[in-house]
Amino acid sequence: MASLRREGASQLYGAEKPYGNFPSVSVGWKITNEAFMKDQTIFDDLKLRAGYGVTGNQPSDGFRAVALLGYGANVLSNGTWIQTLVPTQNPNPALRWEEKRETNIGLDFSLYKGRVTGTVDAYNRNYNGLLFDYQVPSPPNLYPSTRANVGTMQNRGIEVLLNIVPIQNKDFEWTTSFNFSTNRNKLVSLSNDLYQATNDFFTTGGTGPPATTFTNIVRVGNNIGDFYGFKVKGVTADGQWIYEGKNGEDVSYSQYNHAFEDKKVLGNGIPKFTGGWNNNFRYKDLDLSITMRGAFGFQILNFQRMYYENTGIQNYNRLVSAYDPVFGIAVLNKNMPVEFNSYYVENGDFWKIDNIVLGYTFNKLKTKYLKGARVYVSSLNTFTITGYKGLDPEVDWSGLAPGNDNRDKYPTARTFTLGFSLNF
Repeated sequence: MASLRREGASQLYGAEKPYGNFPSVSVGWKITNEAFMKDQTIFDDLKLRAGYGVTGNQPSDGFRAVALLGYGANVLSNGTWIQTLVPTQNPNPALRWEEKRETNIGLDFSLYKGRVTGTVDAYNRNYNGLLFDYQVPSPPNLYPSTRANVGTMQNRGIEVLLNIVPIQNKDFEWTTSFNFSTNRNKLVSLSNDLYQATNDFFTTGGTGPPATTFTNIVRVGNNIGDFYGFKVKGVTADGQWIYEGKNGEDVSYSQYNHAFEDKKVLGNGIPKFTGGWNNNFRYKDLDLSITMRGAFGFQILNFQRMYYENTGIQNYNRLVSAYDPVFGIAVLNKNMPVEFNSYYVENGDFWKIDNIVLGYTFNKLKTKYLKGARVYVSSLNTFTITGYKGLDPEVDWSGLAPGNDNRDKYPTARTFTLGFSLNF
């Protein structure tokens, strides 16, 4: 199969290329239809497939390619305050669609008369022309930044889905499914032919006051989601931080520069692996379903501990753990400021028993008006296995600053439900 789409975006009004071309092609080989597979009894279906396609993403707001004016400050002229207009956007006629170019190779299979089915996919996704607010000199530009297609990012991964029916008879049935995925990403470039980046990185995310610093760094050649801060190796007997210097040496709090150059990558907020395991059981009219999922190979910045485990901050409530000895050595000194460092970056691995539903269906009701009924109990966010000390290790993994467990978030609720349904 093959297709070609040509699509225009009004958000790119004034651009040289407001239209984008998005082709796709896919091929498949149904192996079980081949002559050499006729006598085998294991596979019901076996299909190998491959595909390549390009999709586009236009800017979210309009008139991005032309110069814009907006309201500025009020000025006093002849005793009257006058509203001014000021430049709010530089023109960029080279602005175009963001493009995702994906290559995919997959395998679909079915075994033992449908008792085992599944898919395996491997993909390579390249994002070209990602929009970025590029800092430019002013003058000659009227505005200090220009939005341009300068970003290139790569994602590679594997996705697996497996469905199994281990037991199936008149009285008892058990179906189970597994899903697994892994992804690796990398920022390839922050420049193009028109715009050359002075630095090969930019910072993003934020702790908020009183720490007030960025939390993540995005650097060319590295992964999206890296935490970037001061690396702590221990504390002194009087509770002051001991840091790791540029060459791995121990540096005391009083001698540490606390400069950007002293910061290090402290982990990554995007899981390397995610997975799930779902089970459905039926014994006669009794049914039970259990949904589980987890994520592994990532870190979380625990904002609650960063703010509420500081003994010197008087205008916040404090956690009881604020008075636990840091690294088993000493309670944190009250003169230590609230600071983003590696002590508050934790392993985020978790396995969550998310949803459990137990029900009973009444199928043999001897009544004229009621054909059937079902009663059930369920729980949501039932139980979490993790070493993370925060409220919930399932934090936001999207965007350029993933893995931040913000201080003021609302706790995840555990819900229990009792219900019934009637069929007339």
